[in-house]
Amino acid sequence: MSVPLSQMWTVATYVLKQRLRRNRRYPLVLMLEPLFRCNLACAGCGKIQYPGHILRKHLTVEQCLAAVEE
Repeated sequence: MSVPLSQMWTVATYVLKQRLRRNRRYPLVLMLEPLFRCNLACAGCGKIQYPGHILRKHLTVEQCLAAVEE
């Protein structure tokens, strides 16, 4: 699957701006998990060992947007 030209352009201009500002480190990807649980039961996964009340936690829309801004 190829990347759309518009997306490549957006990323390229972002990287160029960061380099012009002499930023050595800058985010390219945000991985956000709004839910603590998953639908898998992988044997080696540490998430399945948490108590139920922890697994039912989730981020609100406001918390997700705040994480993006951060």
